[in-house]
Amino acid sequence: MEQLRLQATPRTVIGKQVKQLRRAGLLPGIIYGSSIEPLAVQFDAHEARSIANQAGSSSLINVYVAGTPTPYSVIIRDVQWDYLKRVLIHLDLQALSMTEKVRIQISINLVGTAHAVEELGGVLLHLVNEIDVECLPSALVPAIDVDISGLTQIGDSISVKDILVPEGIEVLTDAEETVVQISAVVEEVEEVEEIVVEPEAGDVEVIGQEEEGAETEE
Repeated sequence: MEQLRLQATPRTVIGKQVKQLRRAGLLPGIIYGSSIEPLAVQFDAHEARSIANQAGSSSLINVYVAGTPTPYSVIIRDVQWDYLKRVLIHLDLQALSMTEKVRIQISINLVGTAHAVEELGGVLLHLVNEIDVECLPSALVPAIDVDISGLTQIGDSISVKDILVPEGIEVLTDAEETVVQISAVVEEVEEVEEIVVEPEAGDVEVIGQEEEGAETEE
Protein backbone atom coordinates (compact mmCIF):
# COMPACT_ATOMS: atom_id res chain seq x y z
CA MET A 1 0.00 0.00 0.00
CA GLU A 2 1.21 3.51 -0.83
CA GLN A 3 2.51 5.44 2.16
CA LEU A 4 -0.11 7.87 3.46
CA ARG A 5 1.06 11.48 3.89
CA LEU A 6 -0.63 14.42 5.55
CA GLN A 7 0.46 18.04 5.76
CA ALA A 8 -0.08 20.07 8.96
CA THR A 9 0.87 23.36 10.57
CA PRO A 10 1.21 24.17 14.29
CA ARG A 11 -2.04 25.44 15.81
CA THR A 12 -2.32 28.37 18.20
CA VAL A 13 -6.11 28.62 18.18
CA ILE A 14 -7.65 26.52 20.97
CA GLY A 15 -10.92 26.12 22.84
CA LYS A 16 -14.15 27.42 21.36
CA GLN A 17 -12.17 29.58 18.93
CA VAL A 18 -11.44 26.50 16.79
CA LYS A 19 -14.81 27.13 15.12
CA GLN A 20 -13.00 29.89 13.24
CA LEU A 21 -10.63 27.28 11.79
CA ARG A 22 -13.47 25.06 10.61
CA ARG A 23 -15.18 27.98 8.90
CA ALA A 24 -11.88 28.60 7.09
CA GLY A 25 -11.74 25.00 5.84
CA LEU A 26 -9.22 23.84 8.43
CA LEU A 27 -9.43 20.87 10.78
CA PRO A 28 -8.01 21.06 14.33
CA GLY A 29 -6.09 18.10 15.66
CA ILE A 30 -3.44 16.96 18.11
CA ILE A 31 -0.39 14.70 17.92
CA TYR A 32 0.74 12.96 21.09
CA GLY A 33 2.89 10.01 22.11
CA SER A 34 4.98 8.56 24.92
CA SER A 35 8.16 10.29 23.75
CA ILE A 36 6.83 13.68 22.61
CA GLU A 37 5.00 16.64 24.07
CA PRO A 38 1.41 16.96 22.79
CA LEU A 39 1.42 19.14 19.69
CA ALA A 40 -1.69 21.08 18.59
CA VAL A 41 -1.91 21.14 14.79
CA GLN A 42 -4.31 21.99 11.99
CA PHE A 43 -4.91 20.34 8.62
CA ASP A 44 -6.66 21.10 5.39
CA ALA A 45 -10.10 19.65 6.21
CA HIS A 46 -10.67 18.03 2.81
CA GLU A 47 -7.23 16.39 2.73
CA ALA A 48 -7.51 15.18 6.33
CA ARG A 49 -10.91 13.59 5.74
CA SER A 50 -9.64 11.77 2.64
CA ILE A 51 -6.61 10.39 4.53
CA ALA A 52 -8.74 9.40 7.54
CA ASN A 53 -11.08 7.41 5.29
CA GLN A 54 -8.17 5.57 3.67
CA ALA A 55 -6.27 4.89 6.88
CA GLY A 56 -8.98 3.69 9.24
CA SER A 57 -7.57 3.11 12.71
CA SER A 58 -4.65 0.85 11.83
CA SER A 59 -2.65 2.43 8.99
CA LEU A 60 0.56 4.35 9.44
CA ILE A 61 0.46 7.99 8.34
CA ASN A 62 3.44 10.29 7.93
CA VAL A 63 2.44 13.75 9.14
CA TYR A 64 4.65 16.58 7.95
CA VAL A 65 4.36 19.53 10.32
CA ALA A 66 5.64 22.86 9.01
CA GLY A 67 8.88 23.83 10.75
CA THR A 68 9.63 20.24 11.86
CA PRO A 69 12.53 18.53 10.02
CA THR A 70 11.19 14.97 10.11
CA PRO A 71 7.62 13.68 9.82
CA TYR A 72 5.68 12.12 12.67
CA SER A 73 4.73 8.48 12.07
CA VAL A 74 1.22 8.26 13.51
CA ILE A 75 -1.97 6.23 13.68
CA ILE A 76 -5.45 7.65 14.15
CA ARG A 77 -6.61 7.20 17.73
CA ASP A 78 -9.83 9.21 17.71
CA VAL A 79 -12.00 10.86 15.08
CA GLN A 80 -14.70 13.32 16.13
CA TRP A 81 -17.63 14.01 13.81
CA ASP A 82 -20.49 16.44 13.66
CA TYR A 83 -23.08 13.88 12.69
CA LEU A 84 -25.75 16.45 11.88
CA LYS A 85 -23.54 18.27 9.39
CA ARG A 86 -21.63 15.08 8.46
CA VAL A 87 -18.26 16.76 8.79
CA LEU A 88 -15.05 15.86 10.58
CA ILE A 89 -14.38 18.26 13.46
CA HIS A 90 -11.24 16.93 15.24
CA LEU A 91 -8.46 14.41 14.75
CA ASP A 92 -6.36 12.74 17.47
CA LEU A 93 -3.10 11.16 16.25
CA GLN A 94 -0.70 8.97 18.22
CA ALA A 95 2.98 9.15 17.28
CA LEU A 96 4.78 5.78 17.19
CA SER A 97 8.38 4.68 17.37
CA MET A 98 9.30 2.68 14.27
CA THR A 99 11.43 0.33 16.40
CA GLU A 100 8.77 -0.51 18.99
CA LYS A 101 5.91 -2.93 18.42
CA VAL A 102 2.36 -1.71 18.88
CA ARG A 103 -0.76 -3.62 19.92
CA ILE A 104 -3.79 -2.60 17.92
CA GLN A 105 -7.04 -3.87 16.42
CA ILE A 106 -7.24 -4.39 12.66
CA SER A 107 -10.57 -4.62 10.84
CA ILE A 108 -11.66 -7.78 9.00
CA ASN A 109 -12.78 -7.14 5.42
CA LEU A 110 -14.84 -9.92 3.81
CA VAL A 111 -14.16 -10.48 0.09
CA GLY A 112 -15.63 -12.86 -2.46
CA THR A 113 -19.04 -14.53 -2.63
CA ALA A 114 -20.12 -17.47 -0.49
CA HIS A 115 -21.76 -20.23 -2.60
CA ALA A 116 -23.77 -21.36 0.42
CA VAL A 117 -25.44 -17.95 0.53
CA GLU A 118 -26.01 -17.48 -3.20
CA GLU A 119 -27.09 -21.03 -4.06
CA LEU A 120 -28.36 -22.58 -0.84
CA GLY A 121 -29.99 -19.55 0.76
CA GLY A 122 -27.77 -19.61 3.84
CA VAL A 123 -27.20 -16.64 6.11
CA LEU A 124 -23.68 -15.24 6.48
CA LEU A 125 -22.89 -14.42 10.10
CA HIS A 126 -19.95 -12.00 10.48
CA LEU A 127 -19.06 -12.68 14.12
CA VAL A 128 -15.64 -11.01 14.46
CA ASN A 129 -15.15 -7.58 12.89
CA GLU A 130 -11.67 -6.87 14.29
CA ILE A 131 -8.74 -8.92 15.55
CA ASP A 132 -6.06 -7.94 18.06
CA VAL A 133 -2.55 -7.93 16.64
CA GLU A 134 1.00 -6.92 17.53
CA CYS A 135 3.54 -5.65 15.03
CA LEU A 136 6.00 -2.94 14.16
CA PRO A 137 4.37 0.22 12.77
CA SER A 138 5.83 -0.49 9.33
CA ALA A 139 3.70 -3.67 9.07
CA LEU A 140 0.36 -1.96 9.79
CA VAL A 141 -2.44 -2.24 7.23
CA PRO A 142 -5.92 -0.63 7.12
CA ALA A 143 -7.68 -4.02 7.08
CA ILE A 144 -7.13 -7.76 6.59
CA ASP A 145 -9.04 -9.43 3.76
CA VAL A 146 -10.82 -12.72 4.44
CA ASP A 147 -11.97 -14.67 1.36
CA ILE A 148 -15.41 -16.25 1.92
CA SER A 149 -15.70 -17.94 -1.49
CA GLY A 150 -14.75 -21.27 0.09
CA LEU A 151 -17.92 -21.33 2.17
CA THR A 152 -19.97 -23.75 0.07
CA GLN A 153 -22.14 -25.59 2.59
CA ILE A 154 -24.49 -24.69 5.43
CA GLY A 155 -22.43 -24.78 8.63
CA ASP A 156 -19.12 -23.89 6.96
CA SER A 157 -17.04 -21.37 8.90
CA ILE A 158 -13.73 -19.53 9.03
CA SER A 159 -11.80 -19.22 12.28
CA VAL A 160 -9.07 -16.79 13.28
CA LYS A 161 -6.47 -19.51 12.67
CA ASP A 162 -7.57 -19.69 9.01
CA ILE A 163 -6.85 -16.02 8.30
CA LEU A 164 -3.80 -15.20 6.19
CA VAL A 165 -2.20 -12.14 7.75
CA PRO A 166 0.51 -9.99 6.15
CA GLU A 167 4.11 -10.71 7.06
CA GLY A 168 5.27 -9.17 10.32
CA ILE A 169 1.85 -9.25 12.02
CA GLU A 170 1.27 -11.48 15.04
CA VAL A 171 -2.37 -12.28 15.81
CA LEU A 172 -3.30 -12.12 19.50
CA THR A 173 -7.00 -13.04 19.22
CA ASP A 174 -7.90 -16.65 20.16
CA ALA A 175 -7.11 -18.84 17.14
CA GLU A 176 -10.29 -20.91 17.61
CA GLU A 177 -12.64 -17.93 17.57
CA THR A 178 -15.11 -18.06 14.65
CA VAL A 179 -14.89 -15.08 12.30
CA VAL A 180 -17.67 -15.96 9.84
CA GLN A 181 -20.15 -18.82 9.61
CA ILE A 182 -22.93 -19.92 7.30
CA SER A 183 -26.20 -20.54 9.11
CA ALA A 184 -29.46 -22.03 7.83
CA VAL A 185 -32.52 -19.83 7.66
CA VAL A 186 -34.74 -20.64 10.61
CA GLU A 187 -38.40 -20.28 9.81
CA GLU A 188 -40.53 -19.07 12.67
CA VAL A 189 -43.49 -21.33 13.39
CA GLU A 190 -46.47 -19.42 14.67
CA GLU A 191 -47.82 -21.12 17.77
CA VAL A 192 -51.59 -21.34 17.99
CA GLU A 193 -52.75 -21.18 21.56
CA GLU A 194 -55.55 -23.60 22.33
CA ILE A 195 -58.35 -21.79 24.10
CA VAL A 196 -60.42 -23.86 26.50
CA VAL A 197 -63.80 -22.34 27.26
CA GLU A 198 -65.09 -23.33 30.65
CA PRO A 199 -68.76 -22.94 31.53
CA GLU A 200 -69.73 -20.18 33.91
CA ALA A 201 -70.63 -21.05 37.45
CA GLY A 202 -74.33 -20.34 36.83
CA ASP A 203 -74.46 -23.03 34.16
CA VAL A 204 -73.31 -25.81 36.48
CA GLU A 205 -76.04 -28.11 37.68
CA VAL A 206 -75.55 -29.31 41.21
CA ILE A 207 -76.99 -32.82 41.34
CA GLY A 208 -79.51 -33.34 44.07
CA GLN A 209 -80.06 -29.63 44.75
CA GLU A 210 -83.75 -29.68 43.71
CA GLU A 211 -84.46 -32.85 45.61
CA GLU A 212 -83.03 -31.39 48.80
CA GLY A 213 -85.07 -28.24 48.31
CA ALA A 214 -88.24 -30.24 47.76
CA GLU A 215 -87.77 -32.19 50.92
CA THR A 216 -87.34 -28.95 52.86
CA GLU A 217 -90.59 -27.51 51.57
CA GLU A 218 -92.42 -30.57 52.68
